[in-house]
Amino acid sequence: MNDFREAFPILHVDDVAAASAFYCSTLGFQEAYRNEDEHGLEFVFLALEPHGIGLGRRQPGEERDFALWIYADDVDAAAERLREAGAEEVLPPTDQPWGERMCTFLDPNGHLVHIGAKAE
Repeated sequence: MNDFREAFPILHVDDVAAASAFYCSTLGFQEAYRNEDEHGLEFVFLALEPHGIGLGRRQPGEERDFALWIYADDVDAAAERLREAGAEEVLPPTDQPWGERMCTFLDPNGHLVHIGAKAE
């Protein structure tokens, strides 16, 4: 059995920097991680102990406002488990430029579920 842990929601937003500033200044979140690309701030993880949220830049054409990220011991095994359960695969296990391996599936309600493994 694959061990899962550290689940957190990701809110898709049009302006990550503005959303981050709101959550930090108004609600007391603290930026714990950020990822920038050639277009600016792409993703931040905001901590509010004992949990946190991710804010990710909405991709062109994306209508979903929410996704779920879950860390796993083995992304490839988790992907196989989701395939066997009939989940629709959006992204097969892939090494990401920020150093983690991840895959993406749709849950039965059409929500994105990202499974990732921390870089070692």
